[in-house]
Amino acid sequence: MLSIDASGVLMVDQSAGDAVNRSVWGEFTGGMRGRWDQRRAILRLLLGGGPAVVGSAVLLQIIAGLLPIGFVLATAGVIAGVPAAVEGGVDSSAWQQLRDHLIAAAALFFAIQLLLPVQAFLGEVLRRRIDDRVRDRLMADSFAGPSVAVLEDPEVLDQAADGVNMLRMAAWTPGAACAGFIALLSHYLQTVAAAVVVAVVYEWWAGAAVLLAGLVIRFGYRVGLSVFGRIFMTHQRVRRRRFYFRDLLFTADAAKEIRVFGLLGWVGERYSDAFMASSVPVWQQRRRIFYGPYVLYTLTAFVLLGGVLAAVARASATGVLGVGAFMIVMQAALSSIRIGAFIAESDVQTEYGMNAQQALTRLGELTLAAADPGGSETPSAELPIREIRFERVTFRYAPDAPPVLDGLDLVIPAGASLAIVGLNGAGKTTLVKLLARLYEPESGRITADGVDIRTFDGAAWQRKVAAIFQDFVHFELPVRDNVGFGAGGLRDDEPIEEALRRAGALEFVAGLPAGLDTPLSRQYTDGAELSGGQWQRIAIARALIAVEGGARVLVLDEPTASLDARAEVAFFERFLDLTSGATSLVISHRFSTVRRADRIAVLEHGRVTESGTHDGLLAAGGRYAELFMLQAARFAEDEPSGDDDLIEETADA
Repeated sequence: MLSIDASGVLMVDQSAGDAVNRSVWGEFTGGMRGRWDQRRAILRLLLGGGPAVVGSAVLLQIIAGLLPIGFVLATAGVIAGVPAAVEGGVDSSAWQQLRDHLIAAAALFFAIQLLLPVQAFLGEVLRRRIDDRVRDRLMADSFAGPSVAVLEDPEVLDQAADGVNMLRMAAWTPGAACAGFIALLSHYLQTVAAAVVVAVVYEWWAGAAVLLAGLVIRFGYRVGLSVFGRIFMTHQRVRRRRFYFRDLLFTADAAKEIRVFGLLGWVGERYSDAFMASSVPVWQQRRRIFYGPYVLYTLTAFVLLGGVLAAVARASATGVLGVGAFMIVMQAALSSIRIGAFIAESDVQTEYGMNAQQALTRLGELTLAAADPGGSETPSAELPIREIRFERVTFRYAPDAPPVLDGLDLVIPAGASLAIVGLNGAGKTTLVKLLARLYEPESGRITADGVDIRTFDGAAWQRKVAAIFQDFVHFELPVRDNVGFGAGGLRDDEPIEEALRRAGALEFVAGLPAGLDTPLSRQYTDGAELSGGQWQRIAIARALIAVEGGARVLVLDEPTASLDARAEVAFFERFLDLTSGATSLVISHRFSTVRRADRIAVLEHGRVTESGTHDGLLAAGGRYAELFMLQAARFAEDEPSGDDDLIEETADA
């Protein structure tokens, strides 16, 4: 398993390396337990397919495994009966027996062919049912606990990249592995039944020999495939980098800069390098795993099968076996050895499906282990009534990183607006993430009316906070969803239109091709692309409707950082007017934009260095006054931006 040590060096877990470097024989002896664990995990998933579908699929595979043996017996009867039928003529009993054998052989042949699409259909139904459950569990695991920190962990991202990519490929999913294991029933049943026929018709040792010949090839090939799959999974991190460069080449977000800066060759080369780095070691190991062992176990099977066929031929030549018995033994022996061939509907599906299940299970283990169980109390609907308080809060993103917040104390009065200002990197956004419990403090606590918010159920507390982040999501979905998500997916026209009206967005939304149902992307039929100012109004409407849904704290985290100062002032003033009387938190690195807030706190070096009203802080002549005057002087020297339409549009909102 790959890991990164404290110095940032990529490390390989020794146990994983030993497993990868084992020979096929070493994997057969040393990896048996791991393979059985994988198979048990897959078989447990079968319960999700439903008893009717699973039972029907199993029964059909049993029938499909026995029909070929019946066909062997019927065709052997045809061949054995031809001389007597020819001699006796069309009216003889020998001819009637030949006819019956022909009809039986034809019926069995057609039954085998008719079962094939039914087997495929049931396998597909089973795969889809199980994969739907796996996806549901994946979503639940991804959102285990309120924190998002685990989703930034490299190992979690490695497991997610492989597991999710395999889920997108129908042949590599856990559901496909379940269907593949059921498909193996018919093949193993046919192998065993054929060996039994050989033992009964000829000699017991011959039946054992052909069974052993088939299983030697089968297990040699599957153990090699297991080692290969294990090697494939150890290159997750390099493969994830390959996926990143691939997506850069095929996504619109990166296409603009790749064209403008002429980066196509550079990105293409990096993609090629990452592809080779993730593929060449696998190819090299594949030769080690498959080629040498293949010769050994194929020769073993050849000797066993060749010895049986030679003995059968000798017995037939000496009259010990008749023509019919000879044909039965020959066909049954070949049917038994067929298990060693590649099974298209099972082999790749089971091996890579097990790997996908293992990756997704590991993903779930990591997210659940990292999830802070927190409390289970439900915060009251009125909370906060008095205040939200940060008490000596310290936080850092990595154990060896410097603290972003260092013993921070802060009071957010209920029903008032508080502005947090500071230079870039001061920890303003981190403060919001801690308030929303997207991360948990390293030390200290955050309280609402004196109660530690960690005693509350994480999801319930997060419903109390409506946040518009600097990088708020532009959902490529209808306007109705973009706004309604603020209240847990509300879709009713009246409250959505009211939120849009208050945000100054109703007029332009009404002019969109499908109104509230217009997708906000040109990539969809009748879709529309919004300007930056229009998207901000949609975000405000989302926050406003969140208040209707029960949110008590509104947070605005620099969503207008790309606007000039005048447009941002107008935007913030609109926000403060709309949220008057609510508990609101405004984050900005521009000091001049938040002067109307009820209270302003200056954040620097992870602590609040000053707090008060705009006029009071200016009169104090401290850091706020210094930075305010510095920014004001710079903006006074700037020429008009020429972005008057955006300024007027934002101010008119």
